[in-house]
Amino acid sequence: MFNSYIKSKLEYCSLVWSPWHQNEINKLERIQKIFTSKIYGLDQLDYHQRLKKLNLYSLERRRERYLIINAWQQIEGLTENVLGLKARRLGRSRRIVSAKIPIGINGKRIKERDRTLIHNSTARKSERLFNVLPQSIRNITKTTTETFKRHLDKWLSSIPDTPKIDGYGANVAAETNSIFHQTRYCLIR
Repeated sequence: MFNSYIKSKLEYCSLVWSPWHQNEINKLERIQKIFTSKIYGLDQLDYHQRLKKLNLYSLERRRERYLIINAWQQIEGLTENVLGLKARRLGRSRRIVSAKIPIGINGKRIKERDRTLIHNSTARKSERLFNVLPQSIRNITKTTTETFKRHLDKWLSSIPDTPKIDGYGANVAAETNSIFHQTRYCLIR
């Protein structure tokens, strides 16, 4: 029921509207948190435990996973490269590269708000998420999307998926639940 009636609506076109303000991410996450708390036998578990028991990703993790898969498909030429993503080899590793966000255009300084919007655009988020992947996954080429997903999911299973909402995740050291922050924290440890 959750997959059909709720998750499908929460994830529809998530590549386009994917939120970046933490309070918006938390509002969406609460929907899944509340729904999973209603499942018989899981009501005694906290949200993170329920996600593991149900073998579910948090909604934020799912959106970021979609961004990574979509970026990979675009640079592989499996889908139209609507974001204009460009991959380059830097040493032995493939990365998505983009131009720097300009400070000004035609002699006028770009407002900080607009620079923030550019920084959090789908293309820039896809770039950051793809580039944080281990080299072995970034370098996967000439294979099916399913094979790429298997490698990605295996790696994601080693990255904590602990959203910080409603007091959950108070003991989580990473800044946010984003793959970007969680992997950086895992590397520091």
